[in-house]
Amino acid sequence: MSTLLFNESVKNADATFSEWCKEHAIPLHGIEHVITWQKWDDGIGVYFFLHKIEDLKKLRPEKSQEMKDAYLKFLSESGYPFEKFPNVVFEIDSDENVRKNYGGSYFNRLR
Repeated sequence: MSTLLFNESVKNADATFSEWCKEHAIPLHGIEHVITWQKWDDGIGVYFFLHKIEDLKKLRPEKSQEMKDAYLKFLSESGYPFEKFPNVVFEIDSDENVRKNYGGSYFNRLR
C-alpha cells in the first residue's frame, strides 16, 4: 500500500470518527497519529485529544473503549492495511494539557 492510500484511509477514518464523536457528545478537539514507516514497526499510534482536562477526567473507561472500537471500525471501513500495520495503539489526552504542559506543541507531546 502506498503512503498516499495509507494517509487517505486514516484521513477518512478521522473524518468519520469526528462525526461519530459529535453524535455521541464527546468533546473531541482533534486526532494526531504517530507512525515511523520503518520495516520493523508494525503499527500506528492514534491520539485523541479532548478539549479540557476536565473532559478527560469525566471520560468513563467504557466510553474510552467505545471510542477505540469505533475508530478501529472506521479504519477497517476506510481500507486501512491491518495486514501491514496491525498494532493500533490509542492514547487519550486533552488540548488543555498540551497547552499547559507542552507549551502548546503537539510535536513535543507526541514524542
